[in-house]
Amino acid sequence: MAQFRDLDEFFDDSLPLPIGGKTYRVPPADAETGLFCQRLMTAGIAAANGTQVDAAQLDDQGETDLYRRVLGTAYDEMIADRVSWPRIKHAGITAFLWIAGDTDTAAKYWDAGPEPDAPETGAATSTPSRGSTSGTSRTRPTKAAAKRSGGKTS
Repeated sequence: MAQFRDLDEFFDDSLPLPIGGKTYRVPPADAETGLFCQRLMTAGIAAANGTQVDAAQLDDQGETDLYRRVLGTAYDEMIADRVSWPRIKHAGITAFLWIAGDTDTAAKYWDAGPEPDAPETGAATSTPSRGSTSGTSRTRPTKAAAKRSGGKTS
């Protein structure tokens, strides 16, 4: 008969996130938080695919509560260490993806870096998008615009 080792001898169910030379350990989510994150992820995927979802919208307070919930004690530690909000937000989304998905998905998000804030409507920006390395963008006319201009592009 197989003898199982104690899971605590080899299983690390925390998520180490290095920020500013310090590694914060995100503790494992409890069952309620894990199920909440999976439901939220499912609703997000459904909404992205055009399906009408009946999910609670996250306002600023809900977003903060989500990060506090998924980061656990690491959230309080980051606040005490005066980690900037964008870094806490990046860590929170990483932890969310780890809880709702898996370590590989969370690592891909972590390594991709923060998404630049969307510019104000009508405002120009010099911040390149993730897909651009030059800081410039090139737009292509839509078929309707090309038809109106006789196929000429500028």
